[in-house]
Parts: sequence; structure tokens; C-alpha cells
Amino acid sequence: MNRLLQCMGWCAGLLLGANAIAADATSITLPDPQNMFSWTTQQKVVGFSHSAQLFSTETMQRGYWVSPLWPARPDQLWRASQVRYQYGSNPNGTPHTGNTVDDYMKHSKATALLVLKDGNIALERYAMGITPWTLWDSKSAGKSITSTLLGMAIKDGYISSVDDPIDMYVTELHGTAYQGVPLRAMLHMASGVAWNENYLDPNSDLSSLLKCVNTSSTNTPICALNLLKTRPHAIDPATGVNAVPGAVFNYSTGEAFLTGLAIQRATRLSLAQYMQRKLWQPLGMEANGNWWTWNGVSFGAGGFNATLHDYGRWGLYVMNNGRLPDGSRTLPEHWMRDATTWTMASALPYYADNGQYGYMWWFAPAYDDNQVGGTNFASPLYANIGAPLQNTDNPAGAVPVQARDPVQGQPASVSDWTFEAQGVFGQLIAINQREHLVVVQWSVWDNPDPTCCDATSPEYIASDPYNEQGTFLNAMLMALH
Repeated sequence: MNRLLQCMGWCAGLLLGANAIAADATSITLPDPQNMFSWTTQQKVVGFSHSAQLFSTETMQRGYWVSPLWPARPDQLWRASQVRYQYGSNPNGTPHTGNTVDDYMKHSKATALLVLKDGNIALERYAMGITPWTLWDSKSAGKSITSTLLGMAIKDGYISSVDDPIDMYVTELHGTAYQGVPLRAMLHMASGVAWNENYLDPNSDLSSLLKCVNTSSTNTPICALNLLKTRPHAIDPATGVNAVPGAVFNYSTGEAFLTGLAIQRATRLSLAQYMQRKLWQPLGMEANGNWWTWNGVSFGAGGFNATLHDYGRWGLYVMNNGRLPDGSRTLPEHWMRDATTWTMASALPYYADNGQYGYMWWFAPAYDDNQVGGTNFASPLYANIGAPLQNTDNPAGAVPVQARDPVQGQPASVSDWTFEAQGVFGQLIAINQREHLVVVQWSVWDNPDPTCCDATSPEYIASDPYNEQGTFLNAMLMALH
């Protein structure tokens, strides 16, 4: 009864919070979406938390039932709050030890952080005016959501296979470089079609796509599709001829848009509608969400917005291999195994040597970056807390699905099982099925990502937030093991 009353009070608070957000949207200054990559920190906080005021969106309506997220055990709450890790250097060049959760949030410019262990809240933090009722923009972390919806469309029979060509569903791609490209290659970002993803180049393909997205016109999907139809074949640097689909990785927001469009053509539903019907209400989301949608077409490359808790619930759904709370399965057998079978090898020695990219999911372990002029002294580099079980659809490990080799140069580690949805400026959904851990992070990094600039640029920051992120995740895995 006490928990029921607690839930009733929480849900009432959500409604009050939602009203407060709506009222706040009328009293703040919204930043110009066209200038997103030059927004100040405060403009990012406002812009990422007010998508519905900046873009055309479609609501994902919550149901009457809310799946509870209870606090973790007292010992888990304490251990999560006391996490310590080593990263960066002191002024005298010695390693900076004893970094805390507060240090991590400060270094990451995090606005919110959620850690779920065994489905319960082990850690929850907010900053910069963000609250439990805030709806936050996923940025490219939404790509992983789109890839998962494609798996669901296969399970539902709308799409027959990841080997279907993209132009079977988006027929306007007949006669373009995308003709005959299988959905599997689209998910792997290896279509063989040229694309420039440079965030800071006003003439890049990404900048051209965002000019389509940043308009309130209902023609946004047509504008985006027309742009992608003009992209030429990519040249394979190994052969000097047109790249074969599946052979060359080239990260492309355009590819994720087309993948989302294929799902919508097949289901005859927007991504927001499909998500609401199949997952939002069955998962017991606690608040309405929304998704960038124009003229019935959701933006599959990002623009997904939800509360921190509802991001966490979606992470638990993925952690459980697409099972709903009632036990029913919504993904094909072994989908998450295939989605997290890495295909893109890293160029860094002893880092992701077994591959780094799956079906729009990332593997990003911690590493010793050995930067010129010093090192970040990352530790723990791996979570050596026992030999990892094989990844399974059965949490007890009874059904072997995929054996993952450890990263070369490191012992077998449960951190080898962590996979991530990543979004620009530091958005993260990290999942470790072996340890039943989900971590959600919202951030407003100064740079789109650590590789956007070189040491001659005034925006350059020597620290690598992706690497600190991996180090922090390892420390949390060890603390909650």
C-alpha cells in the first residue's frame, strides 16, 4: 500500500511537472536550430530540453499503467554513490586519482545521469536546471532506437529480412547509389554511398540534411529524401573503385533517416505511432514522449524525446532482449546478438580490435590513449571481475548465443559486454546484459565529439570524454558487481 501511494504521488508530480515545463517554454528564449553546432552551454540545455518548441513533433502517449522503478538495495545505492576512478593528470603530471560521480558529471557537462542495476535505481542525478519531468533530445542515440524498431518490424512481418534492399521499401531510391543496398548494410553504416558527416563544415552533407530538418515545412521528408537521392557511390580506398555495400564503414545520419523511412513505409505508421502502439504503453512509460515528425514521417536519425526514467525503461527493454514486462517477445530471436556483433575495426592499437559498430550500436571500451604531452591515466581500463559468460537471451546463461572474445591486450572482462547508443554532445544509453546494468546520460559537451577538432583549433580539448565515459562505466560495473 505504501508503494502504491508513493507511485500515485509520483505520477501526480509528473503531471504537475509537465505543466510546469509547458509554462516554462513560454518564458524562455529558444536558440536558433540552424546554429545548433555553435550553441552555448545554456543554449544547448534549453534547446535539447525543448524539442517540441523547436521542431515539429508527434506525441507518444503514455498509458494508464506505469512500470515502477524502485530504489536499489541500500548497499547498491551506497556503492554507486561512492564510485571512484582514475582519469586525467594533476598539475605536476601525476595521475588524478579518486574522481567521483560529481567529478564525472562536471567533466562530462552532464545534465542528468541514471544508473539502473537489476532494474532498480542505483543512482540518479540532475544538474543545470534539468528535472525528472524534462523531455530530453536523444540526438543520434535515437539511431539505436530506430534500428531496434526495424527488428520489431521484422518480428511483426512488415519487413521480411535485413537482406531486403532499401529500395524495396523506399522506391524513390531506384536508379540511385542506394539501389540494391541491403538493410543490413544500412544498419552497419556501410552502404557504399558517399556521405560527409562533418558537424562543423557548413557545406557537409549533414549540414544540408539539417537544413531540411530545421524547418517547420511539411516538406521536410521530401527535402531529405531528395538530398539522399543525389549522393554518389563512395570509393573504396582499398580498391580504388566503387565501394561494395557492407565493405566500408562511413557514419551517416542520412543512412539512419532512410532506415527509419523504410520502417515507416513498411508499417504505414510513423516511428512515433509504431513506438506508442508496440512499446510506449506496454512498457509502462511514465510520461508522454515525442519524436521529430513532419507530415507523418518521423526522423529516424534522432529527435526522440523522453524523460530520464523512460530512457531507462527503454534500456531495460533492450537489456532483456526485447521482452515486455508481461514476458512477450517483440524482437526476432537473437536480434540483440546480431545487433551487437561488431563489424567496424578500430584504428587504435589494443582498442576494439574485435570491431566497434553493429546495427547502429557502439562498443566503446576504455583505453590508455597515450596523448602527446601526457596521458589521461585511465583506470580501470577493464572490469576484471570474473570471466564473462556468453551473451545470452537467457539471463541465467543457459542458451549460448554469441561468444565475444576479449579486447586484445586486455584480459577477459565483463566490460566487453557493454554496448552503447551514442548521441552528439555526449548523449548515452549504455547497456551491459551480463551485469544487468543500464546507464543513461544527458550532456552538453562543448564539442559535438572529441574528434571534431585538432590541437590548432580554439575548440580543442585534450581530454577525451568518450574515454572517461568508458572508464566511469567500468568503475560502476565493478562497484555494483
